[in-house]
Amino acid sequence: MSLIAVWSPLKSGSGSTLLASCLPIVLAFEYQVKVLLAHGGQAGERVEQAFALKEERFDYMAAFQDTGLDALERLNASGRLNPENVRNYALPLLSDRLDLLCGPKPTSVNDFTAARHAEGVDRAELMVKVLASSKRSYDVTVADAGNGVPRAADRAILQAADLIIIGLNQNLHVLERELDKERFPPELKDKDCLYMFGKYDRESSCTLQNMKRRFGIKTMAVGVPYCSRMTDAWNMRSIIPYMQRNRGGADLKRLNSLYNAVRHLADASAEQLGLPSGRSKAGGLHAFG
Repeated sequence: MSLIAVWSPLKSGSGSTLLASCLPIVLAFEYQVKVLLAHGGQAGERVEQAFALKEERFDYMAAFQDTGLDALERLNASGRLNPENVRNYALPLLSDRLDLLCGPKPTSVNDFTAARHAEGVDRAELMVKVLASSKRSYDVTVADAGNGVPRAADRAILQAADLIIIGLNQNLHVLERELDKERFPPELKDKDCLYMFGKYDRESSCTLQNMKRRFGIKTMAVGVPYCSRMTDAWNMRSIIPYMQRNRGGADLKRLNSLYNAVRHLADASAEQLGLPSGRSKAGGLHAFG
């Protein structure tokens, strides 16, 4: 039904990949939706680093039964790509709630120019078809569109997105360069956007409201705080157990500040896209907007 793209104009330091990993988990936990997590990078990159995935066996059967974009590319070449294929070749992360579509494995091509051309044409065309299929087989797809200047597959994600979450940080020197000059890719034109400030420090004078006024941000902005335990969870590829533990009970006494911030983004995204309602909201949006 809907596609949420997560992208940052910054080359690093925004926490957009972390958000892209956490947001679909929260959507799967809190809303009555089937979620797909995808990205525009290669196998093992970006959001895939957040999860402990079983490595494929390199034998005869695995060559024909692997998952991810490589498998879908073969189906597309034979004219057999359809919405059900996307679900069949995605990896389940939360049973019947959240799947991961892995990126393609790197290929060894001697001619670098030819390799970049192939990526720029074939990868983008495939991503367009896969995203169109995912919209028909999942309630919502969350796709990591990378950092900095988007590549071909990332541009396809941004072009197809119904909502784009833009990752920033509190470094004013970087924001002045990236935001004041309007260097956003054309795919963002006329798109609905929300803003996320990663590694957010509430004690800094660069508050959300100050930065919104300074850079003319009219839509919702959320500060996602830095959390050392989340960093540990990322390094251990255990994002899902971490988010589950910090979700909070019925009384919300164990509700973690990072989970709460991502939950606010999830609620805002769900409201924007008209997703089926989940359980009661954990506080108002004004706390982070």
